[in-house]
Amino acid sequence: MQYKEVSWYSPHCNREMRIKVYGHYGVPFICFPCQDKQSDDFYNNGMIDALSDFINEGKIKLFCVDAIDDEHVSSHSWDRAHATYMLDQYHNYIVEEVVPFVRFEQGGNAYPYLFGCSMGATHAAINFFRRPELFSGFLALSGNYDLSFSFSDYFDSNVYNNSPVHFLENMDPNHPYIDLYNSKTMIICIGSGAFEYLVSYSNDWLKHVTDRKGIHVWYNFWDNNAIHDWSSWHYEARYFISRII
Repeated sequence: MQYKEVSWYSPHCNREMRIKVYGHYGVPFICFPCQDKQSDDFYNNGMIDALSDFINEGKIKLFCVDAIDDEHVSSHSWDRAHATYMLDQYHNYIVEEVVPFVRFEQGGNAYPYLFGCSMGATHAAINFFRRPELFSGFLALSGNYDLSFSFSDYFDSNVYNNSPVHFLENMDPNHPYIDLYNSKTMIICIGSGAFEYLVSYSNDWLKHVTDRKGIHVWYNFWDNNAIHDWSSWHYEARYFISRII
């Protein structure tokens, strides 16, 4: 399997940010780690192995990014305004730094997919719904789409702009993004097994919102065998990626 690691100092995140690239060719996926993890999360938890045949056959190419959760959703700072500002800066890092890098690597005007599990799924959905013109779609497994959950009673414009259940609720039904969304591939999966209850409410909430707005997300509500863990995310990822490619 072809592999390389790149990094640069991000002006948005104010730190060195790494990207681990797996594969030599194929449909590009920007992959987000779980909460408080980094770009080695997919490798450490077996997702690279689970998708290795797709990668080795040149069907997909994974761009696994670092995160800065310690500065926003996991921050213990009293300065909640700064934490939510950094959440927004992470979005800017993805769209203004990572997307151009992926396009350069792909040798053209690539439109990558976004992919993640748990908090990674949350980031995938946020970035897609905010800037759908940059992406082909997203695959989100066991995400939480209500960012107010992470900031308790603190709710400002940055929380709102990064909370899909909130900003989509208020989107004009004639907004051009709705037709653009529907020209893309949007997949959200949640199980009914262990610990999925922690985020399942936001999946139901988001489905209610997108159904009313005419946004055609492919929702998948799986049974008790699908839990909030890598053992389920491996086979879910294979199932959906095989349909994307």
